[in-house]
Amino acid sequence: MTVIIGVKLPDKEENAVEFQRILTKSNCIIKMRIGINNSSIFCSSTGIVLLQTEDEEKATELEKSLLEISGIEIQQMIF
Repeated sequence: MTVIIGVKLPDKEENAVEFQRILTKSNCIIKMRIGINNSSIFCSSTGIVLLQTEDEEKATELEKSLLEISGIEIQQMIF
């Protein structure tokens, strides 16, 4: 089963270190990571990241960890 986690990260500069720490801790389950600039304005303070995993249970654990970051938004697609 493929799980795509869409993450909207507010205030990238403030949250980047914690976000990266969580992703590094979960690196064995992340098959793909794509960062998208969320604005037509160069260097927007908000970012969108897509993460692909193959394990729905571990994806849910990853989401719980990410939700500890203030203001983060998450959506999920399952195939």
